[in-house]
Amino acid sequence: MNRWILVCLWVFSRAVSGETAMPGTVMQPVTEPISSFTALNLIALCFCLYLLWALGKYVYLRGHHSDKEQAAKQKWQVYQNLATSLDAKNYTILSRHLYPSQLEALSLDCVVLSPFGVFVVVVIDQKGLIAVETDSQVWPCRYKGKTHYLANPLSAAAQRASTLASVLNTPFGVRWIVVFPDEAEFSPTRPADCCTVSEVALDILRYTRCQFSHEQTHLFEQAVLAYGDHHKRLSA
Repeated sequence: MNRWILVCLWVFSRAVSGETAMPGTVMQPVTEPISSFTALNLIALCFCLYLLWALGKYVYLRGHHSDKEQAAKQKWQVYQNLATSLDAKNYTILSRHLYPSQLEALSLDCVVLSPFGVFVVVVIDQKGLIAVETDSQVWPCRYKGKTHYLANPLSAAAQRASTLASVLNTPFGVRWIVVFPDEAEFSPTRPADCCTVSEVALDILRYTRCQFSHEQTHLFEQAVLAYGDHHKRLSA
């Protein structure tokens, strides 16, 4: 029995190695066309595919990171414009640069508190020609020969202002301003609630009618920060 097992194994090994044996004849190797696609070729192909994948990922992440840096830079420019143009005695600026977690809870970029009103500042990083369609859900934008579609920023800003008004428990005096880059152009006309980075402070200063006391604005500041801290604890 062991002998037959050894014979079977021997025949099988010969078949695998490409040789055949017949009784009483000399074994001749079975010649088959050798494939040019070897293991080395497979490794090289996999390596090239990996390089292409890594390059594509790098280009995508670089562009995405660049967009985030540009958006953060614009928000900083808005804060700088407000901080250098508004009187600190009458205007309190709450920015994500100063209170990241608190304003994140309200999805706000910046809030300006003053006796002349509470201003929700929404920063939009969209350059080029913007077709304003106030009743539409999206605004077509043309920049560098490409068309983009921007979700109606006025609707989003109004919703955020409504949320903030409920947090402050005030039925009036909360306004919103949508800020675009200075390179943005509007067609046919720019909406009243939109401005550019260099004009954001002037847009706020045009409101001169007193609506709140300094004590109320201080309470508003405490309410915004307390809401953010409470939301942070709930999320932890």
